[in-house]
Amino acid sequence: MAAEPVISPFPVCEACWLESHARWEPESMDKTGRILMKLKGVEVPQKINNGSVEVCSMCGSITISGIYELKLVSEVYFSDKPSPDFELNISPPEEDQE
Repeated sequence: MAAEPVISPFPVCEACWLESHARWEPESMDKTGRILMKLKGVEVPQKINNGSVEVCSMCGSITISGIYELKLVSEVYFSDKPSPDFELNISPPEEDQE
């Protein structure tokens, strides 16, 4: 029997929450032929206000939103190695060698 993947709560900033939980519908088309979208609705997250500063697991920005989302460890932004686009460098500083 294979082990099941573990789902854990990870912090998510408001921008990443809106990106993945907003519902859009086409509204009209502009002169260049691009479809303009209208925001139809957004799922309201359950917030856990524990007063701590977190790092968004999707984009790396600092957040105090209190939004946590259950995700697989393999789905989060910093799961393999930190990206240069990641806002916060969480690796320990290297010691100067003389």
